Amino acid sequence: MSMRKSLAVVALAAPLALVACGGGEKQEAPAAAPATTQAAAPAAGAGGAAKGSASISGKISFAGTAPASEKIKVSADPYCQKEHKDGLERKTVDVKDGGLKDVFVYVKSGVTGTYPAPTEAVELDQQGCMYKPHMVVLQVGQPLKIKNNDETLHNIHPRPTVNQEFNIGQPRKGMESTKSFDKKEVMIPVGCDVHPWMRSYISVLDNPFFAVTDEDGKFEIKGLPAGEYEIEAVHEKLKSQTGKITVKDGEKATLDLSYKG
Repeated sequence: MSMRKSLAVVALAAPLALVACGGGEKQEAPAAAPATTQAAAPAAGAGGAAKGSASISGKISFAGTAPASEKIKVSADPYCQKEHKDGLERKTVDVKDGGLKDVFVYVKSGVTGTYPAPTEAVELDQQGCMYKPHMVVLQVGQPLKIKNNDETLHNIHPRPTVNQEFNIGQPRKGMESTKSFDKKEVMIPVGCDVHPWMRSYISVLDNPFFAVTDEDGKFEIKGLPAGEYEIEAVHEKLKSQTGKITVKDGEKATLDLSYKG
């Protein structure tokens, strides 16, 4: 094949790869901004409600026997197989010493006033053929920066019910795309059509009063004004749990919730 014909084949193949993964999204140059998975609470002013001084912390527990880890075969993609020679294990109910990891905890009702979205982006990374973090939370209008840190093709395909659906292909390591959501919505499932085991969840709120439990099941929601609130804990597989609590200015209140297997 002549050099001219080789170049023509490469030029045609590149756009086809992007279309196959839901391309068409303008890709951005990688930025050096630090990653974050949660929005920072805004300060008072700028047309928004005043930041409070109360906080709610606690532990989300799981009582019972957690399901066994799910075994995932990654042999369909040579890069993923290289990264995980023995395959992948995924815990849909991740329990440590009774604490439940990756539970989305937020103030379901009781918040008044408006809270402008932070301009700092929340990041969703693709690393080791998995989404990181598993739970992503941000505010309405806040940027979501989606990154590919793998040397293989990924696509990001959220399936919301009230926000606009999108599907972005990222065939090369270092690619980044930025999106945002204009409506509140809890637990939007995110998948990769190329690697069906990849799963993440995006929640979008109109205020900064939320948290995601750590590996010990602990959480903390800061900056609350005094008031009475309903707190909801949402897990991807288990039935949601709720509790009510009243906090005063400067108070560090505690609320524990429990799931049963």
